[in-house]
Amino acid sequence: MLTEPTQFFQKPIFHDHDGSVDDYIALINLLTLDQYRLTGISVSNANHNIDSAVETTLRLLDLFCRKDIQVAKSNETPIHAFPDKWQEQLKNINRIDLLSGFTNNPSRISPLEAADFTAEKILAEEDKTTVILTGPAANIAKTFRKYPEVKPKIEKILWMAGAFLADGNVKAPDHDGSSEWNIYWNPQAASEVFESGVPIYLFPLDVCRELPVDNYLMYQLEHCKTQLCQLVHMLLEPKYASHKRYYMFDVLPSIYLSKPDLFKFENSSVKVELRGTSMGNLYRSSLGGKIKYAKTVDEEAFYDFLIERLKQF
Repeated sequence: MLTEPTQFFQKPIFHDHDGSVDDYIALINLLTLDQYRLTGISVSNANHNIDSAVETTLRLLDLFCRKDIQVAKSNETPIHAFPDKWQEQLKNINRIDLLSGFTNNPSRISPLEAADFTAEKILAEEDKTTVILTGPAANIAKTFRKYPEVKPKIEKILWMAGAFLADGNVKAPDHDGSSEWNIYWNPQAASEVFESGVPIYLFPLDVCRELPVDNYLMYQLEHCKTQLCQLVHMLLEPKYASHKRYYMFDVLPSIYLSKPDLFKFENSSVKVELRGTSMGNLYRSSLGGKIKYAKTVDEEAFYDFLIERLKQF
């Protein structure tokens, strides 16, 4: 079991995720950052069955002795559901040796629905909160609709979503493949968040695909004997063993928090296609919401930083 959280001034952050392997690695990294304080976590029923995803989240919090953090469930439903096979691939995650021994304590599940919980946690902070969004935008969009006073209390949203030059990862009937799933899950919600006026730092598929789960990363994790290295190796092993390309995806915004110099950003204005065979496609438009998006990342330094963080615990 890991040590109690450090007691000194820390910037507030809030994590909104949807329960994939890279979401959990992002959460692990967030929990190691001394300069930030995680105020709460909301979970969407997207990439993973929501009850199982909440269970994994609670086990990770128990690993870090973080009994002070609550988790809330979103009741938002998709316009386009994630593929069933993606949820199937995650069904055994709570049986991983380094997770199964930790507590899944339902008393730490908030009675509030995720949008209400998100607003409560952000509005309770004196300082502005940074939101790390590693799933669809439906929960944040609902929060903005119900509680518009939340918007000025957000420093920025760091969101893994969208694609520009890269092809998307949506393979669906009557779709041209240009979209990315975190937007395609609910394109209207994504559009609302982009047009909210809240500063958004986007990590699209283009830059994510510079960071594959490859031999180098798996070797480094396997030969690093700390508990967190071993856990991240176990989380990634099924993806790596399937011989299909997998990337660090949702880990990127969590690493950016403490190592922003690893990324180069460009400014743009974007809109979301809300109809037709390109629904969910993110495209540049002078009429769209203003964002910064990660254009490149230092691959070697990214992996080195992640491994060094995991070695500390």
